[in-house]
Amino acid sequence: MRSFTAYSTRDLNNDSEQIFFKGPANRQRRKIIFQEKGEKMGGKGKIWRVGGATGSLILMFLFALTIVPAEAKPSITIHNIIDLTGAYAPIAIPSEKGGKDYLAWIADQGGLDVDLDGKGDVEVKYAWAEFGNIDSRFMSAYKRFRMGKPKPTIMEMWSSPNQEMMKPILEKDGIVCYGIGFSDPQLYPPAWNYMDCWSYGESAAGAIEYYVDHLWPKKGKGEKAKVAHLTWDTAYGRAANEPTKRHGEKTGKYQVVVERFCTMMPTDPEIMGFLSDFDKRGVDIIWSNSIVQTPAVIMKGLHKLDLAGKMVHLANLWAPADQLLEIVGPGSAEGYMGPQPVFIPAAEPDAPGIKFARMLNEKYRKEPNMPNIQYIRGIRIKANILEAVRLALIGIMKRDKVDLAAACDRITGKDVKEFGLQSLAGYTARDTTTKFQSAPAGKDDRRLANHDRLIGIKNGKVTILSPWYKVPRLIPDDMIQRGLFKDEKINLDYIPVP
Repeated sequence: MRSFTAYSTRDLNNDSEQIFFKGPANRQRRKIIFQEKGEKMGGKGKIWRVGGATGSLILMFLFALTIVPAEAKPSITIHNIIDLTGAYAPIAIPSEKGGKDYLAWIADQGGLDVDLDGKGDVEVKYAWAEFGNIDSRFMSAYKRFRMGKPKPTIMEMWSSPNQEMMKPILEKDGIVCYGIGFSDPQLYPPAWNYMDCWSYGESAAGAIEYYVDHLWPKKGKGEKAKVAHLTWDTAYGRAANEPTKRHGEKTGKYQVVVERFCTMMPTDPEIMGFLSDFDKRGVDIIWSNSIVQTPAVIMKGLHKLDLAGKMVHLANLWAPADQLLEIVGPGSAEGYMGPQPVFIPAAEPDAPGIKFARMLNEKYRKEPNMPNIQYIRGIRIKANILEAVRLALIGIMKRDKVDLAAACDRITGKDVKEFGLQSLAGYTARDTTTKFQSAPAGKDDRRLANHDRLIGIKNGKVTILSPWYKVPRLIPDDMIQRGLFKDEKINLDYIPVP
């Protein structure tokens, strides 16, 4: 009899855990569940509490170990360094829920299906570490993974500043970064840092330009829109500032007139002071490269000051409309907008990828507010990583004329990079995103998405406000002059999908 096994090794001192998946599920197998904020769990759950600078970490997992020997299979390991207790927790936690549910589903299928015959071929092991948005803990986790066995090939990372810092180290170590932070310095010049999406600057420029062309009340009147950046004073927070200035100047459609920086958890008085100043400057659009809590305060301030009709607030994908609506309610959320590269549960529940996500939640979690946008993005992240590994294994078997077990033993970051990630253009990740995603678009491209839609709150509901469009390609001029990106067709403006 074949069986499923799931077991965990938990390092309480280092905030890391490794999860192993084997074989198809036994009907009595219990779910692997990720929960937050001390929610009560049924079954034989364990609650781990870890002290730290960011406060108590409460991570709960439910495991059951079958005693029937599992059929031996070759294995691969994927790694993740994630912030579940720091500033990124509001968006990292639901994302990781979707990702872990997807890994549990892969295990139920018997593992990673390499030859696409409907049967699992490879056991997936998942090693992760929580760093609480503390740089020293990030580096400690990376060193543990790098020195461990097997050597990491691809590592999910959650922090633009740390990903920028790691760029030369990753290339030297031969480990691919699957980045969840999308700052431009990681892309230029190209190295071993890949991004789950486009750059923050490209997404911001596309959203602002689309809004000016189609939704701005002053469109067609010959005016140039005035844009303000209200964001965090970090590498991540500033990531869209320079690219949008450059894009606004080149297109002539808008200009960045002011930049202001707020705390990571801003108060109403702090934000309202900035908004009053923006009103005096005649600002039309506020862009924020932060996390959902900052746009939530901005939207409340706009409505309190009766400025919602004079200026609009747009923010990046880490401030998803569904979460913002839940935080501030329909009154304060009205008029908010932001781009997203995935399908939207609240707006298109019958989309195939949304149905798949709903099945995962019902099978493994049963949370009433899932799936949300971040849950969908978590599925896409893990699906992309495993697809890159799958393509790498196929590439190794063909190149070296070896079997699957040998390919699993010898897989390297270079294999995942060249056979896998560079070939992901058009992959829909279980239909969580559109088939129009066409990145990487060339040998120097390190993006894994290049299409967005503008999503907003209209009449109190999450609403799709645009068709899919290709974001502007904002490669710095000096990169072109160096002879890079020659095989790409560069678009300055967004390009709507017909």
